[in-house]
Amino acid sequence: ESFLYELYFSISMFQRFSHSFQLVKESFAVLKKDKEIMLFPVVSGILTVLAFVSLFVPFALASLGGEVSPSFFYLLLFSYYLITSFIVIFFNTGLIACAHMRLHGKDPTFKDGLKKAWKHIDQIFVWSLISATVGLILRLIIDRIEESEKLGPIGKFVGMIFVSLLGMAWSFLTFFVIPVMIFENKNVFASIKHSGSLFKKTWGENVIGQLSIGLVFGLLALAGFGVMVLAFFSGSLAVILVVGGLTLLYWTLLAILSTSLNGIFVAALYNYATTGKVPAAYSSE
Repeated sequence: ESFLYELYFSISMFQRFSHSFQLVKESFAVLKKDKEIMLFPVVSGILTVLAFVSLFVPFALASLGGEVSPSFFYLLLFSYYLITSFIVIFFNTGLIACAHMRLHGKDPTFKDGLKKAWKHIDQIFVWSLISATVGLILRLIIDRIEESEKLGPIGKFVGMIFVSLLGMAWSFLTFFVIPVMIFENKNVFASIKHSGSLFKKTWGENVIGQLSIGLVFGLLALAGFGVMVLAFFSGSLAVILVVGGLTLLYWTLLAILSTSLNGIFVAALYNYATTGKVPAAYSSE
């Protein structure tokens, strides 16, 4: 009985890994037809880095001259959340719009995605404001847990898990906000509500899909970490610097691909959730 259970578990795990790679492979096939989609995470990433440098470098320099009040820090943090949320959501909107067009047989360009995002810029700003507020609230809760003297190590650990689950739940429930907002022309609050209902219909596909993409790219990222460890044990500073630079470049490429494939998956799953039909680019499994 134990042997049969282990055999069933092994086959089940193999099927999960197989489906995970199949999902990434099919999403990648869509990406190959429109490589311009990768421009959205590239530009978004560059602007996000610039936002971080422009906000936190002056803050770091100012803090050297004396203590900075917590209220000012959290105001700066909220500003950072708002700016970066707007950047990420704006370019994700363009990415999802292009992926949606490709899945419907059209040949979109980077400019088409930007036009679609610009058309909904007021809704994007409101959604960015809500996202930044939720992010700051979660950050405040984490800080309170870390600073609490009443909570022991176990209490803090449980608290961190609770906050992580809250963030995950919010992420899942708002998974379809962008496509609902731009394809159904709903306001942000109606989009959040409808996103939740679509998630309930496709929660299995949603969770498994996101975990599958995360699993594949997590394993690929670990491979880069393994190479870094080997370079470290070589004892050569030149080798460590070269391998370190190449690994950072490799991780950057993985981040671009992962973000692009996630956007394609959002568009595909939204199509499936609203029509009940699997997009032609994907297998029913």
